[in-house]
Amino acid sequence: MAEIVLFAPGSNQISSLGVIDVAEDDRGTLYFATDNGLSVYDGTWHITHMTYQNPSTGLLSDHVLAVEFDSQGNLWMGFPDGLQKLVGGAYETIRDQQLLKSLDIHSLLLANGRMWVATGTAGAHRYRDGVWEWYKPQGPEGLGCNYVKSMAGDENGATVYVACNEGIWSTKNTDDPVAFTPLFSKEIMAEPALGIRSDPFGGIYIFNTSTILHYAAPDEWHLIATTPDLLLGININDVRVDADGTLWIATDNGIYAWDGKVREHLDSSKGIRNNAVKKLYIDAQDRLWFVTPENVGFYRITREPSAANPVIPITTFTVQTTVPVPTSPVTPLPEITPDVSFRQVQEVTELPATPSSPLAGILDAILGFFGRLFSR
Repeated sequence: MAEIVLFAPGSNQISSLGVIDVAEDDRGTLYFATDNGLSVYDGTWHITHMTYQNPSTGLLSDHVLAVEFDSQGNLWMGFPDGLQKLVGGAYETIRDQQLLKSLDIHSLLLANGRMWVATGTAGAHRYRDGVWEWYKPQGPEGLGCNYVKSMAGDENGATVYVACNEGIWSTKNTDDPVAFTPLFSKEIMAEPALGIRSDPFGGIYIFNTSTILHYAAPDEWHLIATTPDLLLGININDVRVDADGTLWIATDNGIYAWDGKVREHLDSSKGIRNNAVKKLYIDAQDRLWFVTPENVGFYRITREPSAANPVIPITTFTVQTTVPVPTSPVTPLPEITPDVSFRQVQEVTELPATPSSPLAGILDAILGFFGRLFSR
């Protein structure tokens, strides 16, 4: 039976089922951006709400749109009306529209030490070493969209991908000045992408309600799965990749584990209660978090033996230390009876042949003489 743990909104659990984003710190604590405050899970739940009596000392809003950690371990949070950083337990608020051309902060991405910020319909910003840079829609850098729906970096963060209704653009995150290149348009995927996800093994996954594609630079495209591969008529809502490269797919019919075929299917019969899974996140402890209209919960991912590196069961034997262990391949010993020890077998096989006695030699000679005599 699959191990599934469920949580429902409450004062000692998650604050809301309206989970919008998730981030994890270097201690394994999870931060859930919700439409009713910031929910933190470290084995128990802690909820932070906006302080209405003194708004300057806490969250800008209870509607948290995005969370991400920077390379110094500071938590960044996006809100409909500004950006905050939690530094040493103190909130730093950024609402200066000379820095942020829109205060609707709906997506954050750390890639190669740089923080990318999606702001309203004003394209994207990048922050590095105290300097803000703005990449406006249709600007000289080549970003051809307004509202950024999703961002992802490749496996080392050297390339950043930006998804919009108009298509997907990529840019080298190490280059100055930044230049965006169109990755694909509606000719490749008929419907706009819902989102993009980093692949730790290289490239990105691109998905919409019916199709999942994989892209790896410079121009490698692979069709991964479509809804008929799972169940005709359902919608794909989210995808995540685990440490083994298995793709986990959130749908209106539960969660599918995909590795070229359906390896596992988690639905209400397995304990998630509601099949309409809207969002996924995989943490450092191999817990697959999911969000449904009834619960937030997690499933502990079990590792499958790789076809290339199968797990071979072995039996452990206790061998006497006086027996030398060979370092080169040896021919297996023949089967022996259970009451004979390994040491005894080795001693028997190493004994020299017993030499013949003189009397035995004389008898052999006499028998040989009479044998030749009677044979004439």
